[in-house]
Amino acid sequence: MTIKHVNILTIDGKSLLFREYGATKVDQDLLAGFLSAFSGFMMEISQAEIKSTITGNSKFIYSIAHDIIVVICTDIYDQEEEISPKIESIMEGFWSRYHTIFENNDWDGERTVFKEFKQEIDRIILGPIKVSILGYAGVGKTTLTRLIVGEEVNLEYVPTITADIANFDKLGPRKIVLWDFAGQIQFTDLWDSLLRGTRIVLLVTDSTYTNVQETKKILERFLTKRYKEAIIIGIANKQDLSNRLTPQFIEKILNIPTYAMISINPDHRIIILEILKKIIDSINEQDGLLKK
Repeated sequence: MTIKHVNILTIDGKSLLFREYGATKVDQDLLAGFLSAFSGFMMEISQAEIKSTITGNSKFIYSIAHDIIVVICTDIYDQEEEISPKIESIMEGFWSRYHTIFENNDWDGERTVFKEFKQEIDRIILGPIKVSILGYAGVGKTTLTRLIVGEEVNLEYVPTITADIANFDKLGPRKIVLWDFAGQIQFTDLWDSLLRGTRIVLLVTDSTYTNVQETKKILERFLTKRYKEAIIIGIANKQDLSNRLTPQFIEKILNIPTYAMISINPDHRIIILEILKKIIDSINEQDGLLKK
């Protein structure tokens, strides 16, 4: 799904809110021509009906309700059924928040009154960032997850079954969803399906030579071929143990950026949060979020 921009307009074509995504700049002439033609066919559709039209290399998918129009511009190959729930959510959320302005004819033409709704559009359009925490059993994945979200660390080892999911929203405007994968061999066949939609992989090793070599197999089997678009970093955990390898040495073996970590140490929380924030900022910039 490739969403280029979102426009909320009045029935007579006045733009209330515009949100642009991705690296490709909007063709303003094309957009102006499309919007000028809106009045000619907008009245032909029923309230809440989803319609679309193709102009150039863009598809405009749109709907009208309460005399408000929501338009989402996508790639020409995107399907209406994938975009419809987003249009409905934007329409419902916008009208719920601002309906009194229009019902009382209080809008004076100043669009800044709607600017706070941009964050809601981002939430609907972009969704959360999925972070998969991957590694074999006993390397400290669950402890690392607890460290990230700020929960008390349990020093007793309790194996994860399938996957644990935790939400975190302290690193920017988008929610972060942490998937802590079970590391036992019998669960690794599930990893491929569980990895779908992942934007960031934290590949955790316990920093021993044997485990680092086994962790390299995870890269080769699951990540480098099938999830090339995900950002993969190594976490050299348990750096407080005497038999540890340095993160620099582990990085040479895995050939991915690798960071030292002691996930049972609360002081290391700031380290992992800084690592994640830098990556998440790059994803938000890629998605066109930070330039607004």
